[in-house]
Amino acid sequence: MPGARLLALCLGASLLGSLAACDRTPGNAPADSLTVVSQDSTVPNDEIVASGWNTDAGPLVILPTVDGGIQSGSLLRPEATELTVGDTSGLGAAIGDAAVELFARSGKVGMAQLRIGVAPVLDSGCTAWPVARLTINGGATTMPWTAAFSAGRITAIPLDSIEGLSPRDSARLAVDITRLASGIPNDTSGTFRGLPFVVLRAWRTRGIDTGFVVATLARRINQEDSPQEERLVIVVNQNGSDAKNWVVAWYERASGREEELVVAEPLLAFRAGKSRDVHLLFGRDDGVALGAAVLTRGAGGWHVQWESAVAGCD
Repeated sequence: MPGARLLALCLGASLLGSLAACDRTPGNAPADSLTVVSQDSTVPNDEIVASGWNTDAGPLVILPTVDGGIQSGSLLRPEATELTVGDTSGLGAAIGDAAVELFARSGKVGMAQLRIGVAPVLDSGCTAWPVARLTINGGATTMPWTAAFSAGRITAIPLDSIEGLSPRDSARLAVDITRLASGIPNDTSGTFRGLPFVVLRAWRTRGIDTGFVVATLARRINQEDSPQEERLVIVVNQNGSDAKNWVVAWYERASGREEELVVAEPLLAFRAGKSRDVHLLFGRDDGVALGAAVLTRGAGGWHVQWESAVAGCD
């Protein structure tokens, strides 16, 4: 997808749940476990349905994974199961006037009208989400977007890329992030232990009282025949301006062959409805499997609130 591409998803693995990584190389050690650091696993909100989805966010989320990701995408229904990912029953009534807002990590970037297409016809044993066809309002060409929601449902929380900072500030933030990543306990990957982390991508919030950083880091072993890599996705609560007080609030590890590595990709920070809870939308797409999840910061800390079904091939 545009910008930072969604990374691979191993079939059968929980998107942000108790199993973090899929090592698809025979004979390798088992993948590390995902760790969610949270003080509270409950979500005191009457608008959250059985799947964990906050209905204030609307009846759907669209990811730009089809035809270049500008005027079409994959339409994910929050309540869908693995057997019903392609079902469009009732969607027409649910989307009302079919207006959707397009968002990048930096905020809202456009509006469009949604037309629901059927899921692509695939080989036996494969499933796909319905296609979302978008007509950009005014016929203008919008900038690349990372997610779309029904209009008026969510408010984006801008995420500024570390690349937009001054070289000095960017370097300082990268040092702080790598220090925190290196201090995460229970590092079970002996292959990479002691190797330095490199920040691949990082974003920090703008415009909220208690900010956070979400970042993707890597450690690599450059073996010519089989390069190995460990990816780490972390969310860091910024408790004030002094980085010594910052804490890693959630993380996910994945390790294995570089070309098969599996991590979640942060797509958007937002609030839904009138709630002050902060949400982070993640996704994965390797062209074979596609799913999404929402990480939420409420009064009790960060927790995985919702995970979509996964569309793909057995």
